[in-house]
Amino acid sequence: MTWNHENLRHLAESHTGWVVESEGECLSISNDEGVDAFVYVGEKQIVVESILFPVSQVADVVSLNELILQTHQLVPLTSIAITMIGGERYYVAFGALSVSSKDEVVIEEVETLFSNVGDFLDLYADHFEMEGVA
Repeated sequence: MTWNHENLRHLAESHTGWVVESEGECLSISNDEGVDAFVYVGEKQIVVESILFPVSQVADVVSLNELILQTHQLVPLTSIAITMIGGERYYVAFGALSVSSKDEVVIEEVETLFSNVGDFLDLYADHFEMEGVA
């Protein structure tokens, strides 16, 4: 099967504990711990992304970026990037997989991202300028 927005929405909705909403060409999936993932199906890949924290709340961006480059491989199946959202830069965790991936691989990617968000926040918490970001 090749995934598209509609059949991916049906798969996500069948997963117990997830709340799924369609936002344009993107799916918003929330787990029972309040972590949100945004899923986009392109022509060749599915991208699963979760917002971590704004760049503006990092005390030393250069130091955090170096730490991320040294440690992100410790957290499986998920990478970190900086992206613009509403005119502000945010650190995001993301994973990507083929549009021809099996059902269980798609579910695993979303579940892994949910799990890894907490790990990233714990791992990088010392770099936040403001209390309560993590």
